[in-house]
Amino acid sequence: MSRPEASPAEKHPRLAAIAQRSQGVLRRINAAPRWLLWTKAALLACGLLAGAFYLLPHIQPLSLSRELVVGTRATPTSFNRENTNDESGKAIVLETGFDHDLVTAFAQSLGKKVRFVVAEDEQSLHQLLERGEIHMAAAWLTRRFVEAPSNRNLTGADDEQKPQASLLTASRPYAYDTLVLVQPSSSIPLTRLTQLHDREVHALSANSYQPWLTRLSKQKITPQLETHSNWTENDLLQAVSKNEIRLAIVSGASYRIAQNYTQGIDSTLDVGPEEEIVWAFPKRYGEMLMLQANQFLISAEKDGTVRQLRDRYFGAVNRLQEADRSGFLVKVKTRLPQYLSQFKRAQTASGYDWRLLAALAYQESKWDANAVSKTGVRGLMMLTGDTADRLGVRNRLDPYESIMGGARYMDYLRDEIPASVPEPDRTWMAIASYNVGPNQMNAARRGTKAMGLNPDSWADVKKALPELGQTKDGVKIRGGEAVVTAENVRMYYAILSRLYPSSTGIALSAPTRTYGISTPQKSTSGLR
Repeated sequence: MSRPEASPAEKHPRLAAIAQRSQGVLRRINAAPRWLLWTKAALLACGLLAGAFYLLPHIQPLSLSRELVVGTRATPTSFNRENTNDESGKAIVLETGFDHDLVTAFAQSLGKKVRFVVAEDEQSLHQLLERGEIHMAAAWLTRRFVEAPSNRNLTGADDEQKPQASLLTASRPYAYDTLVLVQPSSSIPLTRLTQLHDREVHALSANSYQPWLTRLSKQKITPQLETHSNWTENDLLQAVSKNEIRLAIVSGASYRIAQNYTQGIDSTLDVGPEEEIVWAFPKRYGEMLMLQANQFLISAEKDGTVRQLRDRYFGAVNRLQEADRSGFLVKVKTRLPQYLSQFKRAQTASGYDWRLLAALAYQESKWDANAVSKTGVRGLMMLTGDTADRLGVRNRLDPYESIMGGARYMDYLRDEIPASVPEPDRTWMAIASYNVGPNQMNAARRGTKAMGLNPDSWADVKKALPELGQTKDGVKIRGGEAVVTAENVRMYYAILSRLYPSSTGIALSAPTRTYGISTPQKSTSGLR
């Protein structure tokens, strides 16, 4: 015997709850005068319609929409929006970030464009999902965010007294992270959770950290949690750096990125277990999209997409030691201003982002225009005499000539790497070639392929370079040095990009399916 079709109440239990609440009202109005009966009936109908409207998404269903609308937050791990210029000099808005690039690839797999809505804080992001104003959220979110109770009642009004069960659901994890305690590096390091008892600890959201506080309370540890819902994790880290607050909890990924451009912060304590990083969807109408996201993430793990992005955004964050970071930040203030105009002139002439050229120059000479090595290389870009002659550099100690020589040499090195290598991998390989030469780099790529790895991926080539040593071509490769050069330049470039957001420069990074940087304009002279 077939099962009878479910009633509207069974299909929509929240509507049933509204109707049940209204029964008492109906009993009371039965005894009322007829004019009052009609008035209350009209008001009740309006209430039912309002409740039903709240249950519907305010955004067009994805199946009928040309775009995937995604909520995010402006954080180092997820999303960055920058005003810059493209190769032709046209003003563009450049959007980058780990979550940004991964979601863009997901939207492309669905045949959709993607539009990002930037929320001010986690609570706002939560509400965008609950109100149906976005299809999904991607902002380096943990399951704590997804499982946090809703503070909205059935009609959509705020009801802080009666938090409801979570209205969100999560994708499969695509990354993992751990909460860390950050404090001023000048303070005595805390290394045990018991040391947090009765101390003031700052965080973003009380709801997200409630499970952590509950675990601590069972151990008789009760920190005094101060929340800043309208802050970002970077705001917390800056406040610690300035000694405005003493202790803060942030994600480990945010701390590792920020430590490279924020002085005076340190972390010696993980405050929780490793957590899954997920995308969030509304339960009411996001189940199908969540299943599609899971299928995409499985595929992206298998085809190397996630690994490529992980290396692009996080692969070099631990490269620099504290002395390297602090030394670089000091010279950004004391030495870089002397050459800033020359780097920017070189950007206009060569098409390369001045910050990339400056990062390479720092790796080579620490921004010393008179630098000379034991082997005879000299100048800001540390060019050999032969290379300088071939590049048309008359005076290697002239800052602008040296910078332009380095840019032309980068042109030559990039041309020696097959155009089939996607960006930014091609540029990172060219920078590694700056250290070992193009022949050795291509020999290393062949060796990478022989090891069963991808020779078009910098993440694989840098893994294989130190292991190759003597190749079958008989060419000795200083693989370790090449990796250090490229990875340091990547990190210096990332720091400069943070300290000098581009408003007139040519974009180094362009969000494409290959997650790459736009190809720089070719110099009018140089090696070919």
